[in-house]
Amino acid sequence: MNKPLLAGAGVTLVALGVAPYFIGSSVHENVNAAVNEMNEQAVYSAEVLSYDKGWFSTTAEIKLAVDFQALVNAQNVDAAEMPIEENPSVTATLVAHHGPVYFGDGVGLGRVHYTVFIDGDKLREYVQWDAQQPIYRNEGVVGLFGGLSYADVIPALSATNEEEGFTLLFSGYKGEAAPDGNQTLYTSFGESLSINADEFSMKLSNLSMDVSYDGNMVEAFKGDLFESKVKALIENMEVTGLEAGETVKLENIALVTDTEIDEDSNTANVYVEYAIDKVTGPDLEASDMVLGVALNNLDVDFIKAYQDFSNTSLLVPSEEVPAKMMEFIEANLLTQLKAEPELNITKLKATLPEGSFNAYANTKLVGIDALPGTMEDVAYWVTHLLADAQVTADKAFAQSVASGYMMGQLMATPQAQNMSAEELEAAVEQQTPMILSTFAQQGLIKETENGYETKLVLKDGKASVNGTPIPLPFAPQ
Repeated sequence: MNKPLLAGAGVTLVALGVAPYFIGSSVHENVNAAVNEMNEQAVYSAEVLSYDKGWFSTTAEIKLAVDFQALVNAQNVDAAEMPIEENPSVTATLVAHHGPVYFGDGVGLGRVHYTVFIDGDKLREYVQWDAQQPIYRNEGVVGLFGGLSYADVIPALSATNEEEGFTLLFSGYKGEAAPDGNQTLYTSFGESLSINADEFSMKLSNLSMDVSYDGNMVEAFKGDLFESKVKALIENMEVTGLEAGETVKLENIALVTDTEIDEDSNTANVYVEYAIDKVTGPDLEASDMVLGVALNNLDVDFIKAYQDFSNTSLLVPSEEVPAKMMEFIEANLLTQLKAEPELNITKLKATLPEGSFNAYANTKLVGIDALPGTMEDVAYWVTHLLADAQVTADKAFAQSVASGYMMGQLMATPQAQNMSAEELEAAVEQQTPMILSTFAQQGLIKETENGYETKLVLKDGKASVNGTPIPLPFAPQ
């Protein structure tokens, strides 16, 4: 028998036997770190109720709570108005099987195979679901090289309050995550959610979310920035009862976010987009609606400081918040301003029965090395502001806007009091082309092949519209 081979096999077996213990220790460290991070948040708390660490597996129970009482006390709310006998809490149970070869419900390779579930038994008084299932379950594997894959589930839920005429039905939710290089890809889907009350109802169908992120859920909970892309979609939404039982329908409601971090400059760019394919309702119709907003050159240290301030301010009496805010601004804002932040509306468009329009606006603060004497110094901010914007509209939409403007002008005159609705509409229709022509002659709008456009530029404290200088209501120093 080959002795080196036997020795090698023995070392391997010893390593496989000893490794689970040390991996189990890292589970303990991660649990403690997560609990500590939770307790650093102002209104959340976590407490390890039990922790049983074995050689090959670990079981822990962790109590998670929201400190509503502290919030109520900080905001000076009368306890009689919002009685809170006990802060709401749930208990999460963690069962982890240590690798590199793990056992348990199954056998496989990985650093840790875990299951986290929340029974939620205290919630059954208010919400009903399958008695054999927890209200939340997450099962996954941390790979040998750190990649995370998991599946999580929320079962179908229902809630009813006959006294208030309220019902809630939720089809349930399923999600899956898998590693992709340095990122984690997560997809989830829920079939439907409906809420019904005496005078209001809302129905949503086909809710989905696609996420890719380079970070962890503890960072997300803390509000820390990390690179991620999110797309959340509601295929159909129907709301009834906003006014006289009328119904509004929305199709393909989308929320998109994209966060990128430049470690060299310690800045982040955050993009948020809202979009709705179609909206219909009484006296309401619109399609192809999009709003995209980009926040660029955000100083990461400033964002962290703001998160800390935001958390602590929750427990500060409301009358003290403005003063605390000024302290925060004086201590931290200059760092952000030196990074030359941008707020850009990259997309703003819609198609209405009256026509369609499209717009964008870019703004950036530059050349700031000191805060102004007073934050209300408008001239100071304008001096350091770079801005350009453009609005384009087809002829139908431009005429509709001009008609509305003209109607407002007429209604402000004494003569309008003696005019019928038909006479007012006739006067507006006659004068609308003149208004558009006047605006064009003044340089406020420019006629194009398909409609009209307006371009605005602000630089060095001076503004222009379509290349024509316009006076500002204040003089930069």
